[in-house]
Amino acid sequence: MRPKTFFLLLTLLLCCLGINAQQQQDTAFRKLYQQYFKLYNKPEKEKEFWETSKKVEAYYKKQGRQRSYYKMRQNEVLYLVDHGRAYQAIKRSNEILEEMKAEGAKHFDIVYTSLATVYESRGNYRMAKHYFMESMKNVNMADSGALISIYSRIASLQSTREPKEAWEWNEKFGSLAIVYPDYYKMYLAQKGQISFFMNDKARFTKAKAEFDDYLKQHNFVDSVGMVSMSIFQKTFNEQYDEALALLDQKEVPGLDIITIHDVKGRIYETMGRYDLCLKESAIRRDLRDSLNSDLLYDNINAVNAEAGLTLLTEKAEKDHEAMIREAAKERERWFAAVIGLLAVALGLVASRYLQKRRYQKKLLKQNKELEIALDRAQESDRMKSSFIEHVSHEIRTPLNVITGFAQIITNPDYELEDDERNTMLNDISKNTIEITNIVNELLEVSEDESREHYELTDNVNIHQLCQEVVNNASVVNNGRLELSYKNMLDQNYTLLTNKQALRKILNQLMKNALKFTQQGEIELKVRERAANGGLEFTITDTGIGIDEQYHEKVFERFFKVDPFKQGLGLGLTMCRKMAELMGGSLTIDSSYKKGTRLVLVLPT
Repeated sequence: MRPKTFFLLLTLLLCCLGINAQQQQDTAFRKLYQQYFKLYNKPEKEKEFWETSKKVEAYYKKQGRQRSYYKMRQNEVLYLVDHGRAYQAIKRSNEILEEMKAEGAKHFDIVYTSLATVYESRGNYRMAKHYFMESMKNVNMADSGALISIYSRIASLQSTREPKEAWEWNEKFGSLAIVYPDYYKMYLAQKGQISFFMNDKARFTKAKAEFDDYLKQHNFVDSVGMVSMSIFQKTFNEQYDEALALLDQKEVPGLDIITIHDVKGRIYETMGRYDLCLKESAIRRDLRDSLNSDLLYDNINAVNAEAGLTLLTEKAEKDHEAMIREAAKERERWFAAVIGLLAVALGLVASRYLQKRRYQKKLLKQNKELEIALDRAQESDRMKSSFIEHVSHEIRTPLNVITGFAQIITNPDYELEDDERNTMLNDISKNTIEITNIVNELLEVSEDESREHYELTDNVNIHQLCQEVVNNASVVNNGRLELSYKNMLDQNYTLLTNKQALRKILNQLMKNALKFTQQGEIELKVRERAANGGLEFTITDTGIGIDEQYHEKVFERFFKVDPFKQGLGLGLTMCRKMAELMGGSLTIDSSYKKGTRLVLVLPT
């Protein structure tokens, strides 16, 4: 028996019992009525059921209870629906309607409710709602039993489609059902179902609490609503697998087969499994189409039977099955076409997106290149300004000395002693050399910038070269500082390198050490590196040192920690560049804190 039809049947039969208190006192009629209920669910005794039904109807008619009589006639319609004969149910409804018109009866709501039930059983909810609303137009508003039936059915019908509207109908149902425990339990169960389809957990929780409390107060023999409420609760608690397992039972009291698929779809939607939700929608559609096909087939079969023909032959059944298969194939073709169109649309969207991404990447790359070009241009401007500033500053002082002394020497108004004249000439010569060194230094830097590498073709005795560098520094030092040289190599150790470049680097590093060390010592040390290979030269002094934050800055062109110190700030820049052109490196040892230690590493 379909749950929704069972629900309506129970409502109507209980209404009949409530209205007719008199027949309960008639023992013979009570037995007849009980027999009627037993036969309803025994299709093998259909003939006996119809005979009993006619006797009950005759009793009501004799008693003049017109509405009870037509409700029994409505039960005939429900019986036909429950036993799969929808066409006959519709035909029987029309017969009842004609009978009412002939007798001047005004109970059309009963017929319209019957017709609504037929269409609802076939999944045609639009027609079902239409006939329920027609029933509302014709019902006696004083007939609470009829109103209970209509309100409850519309609420159930709309619960999956228009839950907000269903809620209002269900509240009307509940206001009348409060005095009837069986009905009120159904009202609470439907309240939970509607809350589920509204996705309103707060409303559902309240409805479930009312439902559980009502079960404790009354002893119900049926389980309508209990399983469905458990399914809804598990869904809200995200126990999806358990909820789906309950739905997969053979029967869920209170839910018909179409509503079961609606519930499944809602669960899958909550899970975010839209693929399974779409699948459930397709199953529901196919089921509804199948029910409508059965109705059509039943109509044709019944009409032909009335004409003395039959379609119950094996050929007709095969034709019917073929028709259903063809309809299914047609749906599959349409579905495939829709999927194809969606794939094309998604492809276009993806292509558009990828094209946009390519343009964005290209634009970002161009912006990055422009940014780099701008940085280079700004760096070039900075370097140009710095170059002019430094060179002007470094050359201006010796030029002023040369110009001033030259003017004094060549001016006949000055009478100079030989010693004075010689001192001025020496200063002019010294500053001329200074300017020459500045120009040579600039030329060397420019030359190194254009190089890609140094030719490493000189077989250099490292001990001899280092001794030469220390001797040159000793002349400049003139005994002011303690100079030392520590050779950790064999005195005959040779290295294939560029001798001129190596000499320039070591001389410049020793020159820097002498310049920034006022007291203490300077040490040149050379050894082979065991860990990573290569030859390591270290120049260690006890001078003013270099703050760690400037350990890389000092290798930039024209950078000086003390801008007032003499020099262009190109010495270390030139040394590192030459080291790199020989395949080596030049760094500052940050672990040494008593001055400065520069580390030159060359490949062996």
